[in-house]
Amino acid sequence: MEEMKCPTCGCQSFYVKDPSDEHEIYVFTCPEGEVCFEAEISVAEAPQVEDDTETYCNNCSWHDSFKKVKIDFK
Repeated sequence: MEEMKCPTCGCQSFYVKDPSDEHEIYVFTCPEGEVCFEAEISVAEAPQVEDDTETYCNNCSWHDSFKKVKIDFK
């Protein structure tokens, strides 16, 4: 199975913002449809990424709910 991609540019890297600090971001990829944060982010500090979580492309200006990436992936 391939990785989820940005619907605009095809980048496979995304990020979400920390709900309590908009300047803190968490970068992740989605191999085989599973959210995988960067190695330096512990499971305990990683935010939950749900269908309605605002998700940003790490390469271009695209952003939408995580559900949109999942829909384009299928």
